[in-house]
Amino acid sequence: MEIRKIKIEDFDSVFELLNELYENKIEYSIFAQKYKESLEDSNFYGIVAIEENKVEGVLISRVINRLAKKKNILFIDDLIVNEKCRNTGIGKKLIQTATDYAISEDCGALELTSMIQNLNAHRFYENNGFEKRQYKFKKPLN
Repeated sequence: MEIRKIKIEDFDSVFELLNELYENKIEYSIFAQKYKESLEDSNFYGIVAIEENKVEGVLISRVINRLAKKKNILFIDDLIVNEKCRNTGIGKKLIQTATDYAISEDCGALELTSMIQNLNAHRFYENNGFEKRQYKFKKPLN
């Protein structure tokens, strides 16, 4: 397995995995624009797991400067592993690679959110050193 930074040529595979994560609700054209913009953003950190020349996992994150915090954080927006490749260590390797990157960028922590009903993901994150520390609230702006 190889873990490497996301490239423009990974677009279709990344779209496919993230669209699965978001239950086929991602608008292709908006995603395409944001994908290209993200690759040029110095705070963006996206990595993929390659197995047999195929993208089997993706982690999307960004460095965030929190005004009231001493150090930046690496916020993980998305993490998904192809369903047939789960429980093979790919997710753990993606988290470890992101952790190493955060350390190299002098971040004080990694943070993420997870859907409240996704207990398998919660166990995975806890098994990889994350702690439940807060609730996330959302106010839709239709």
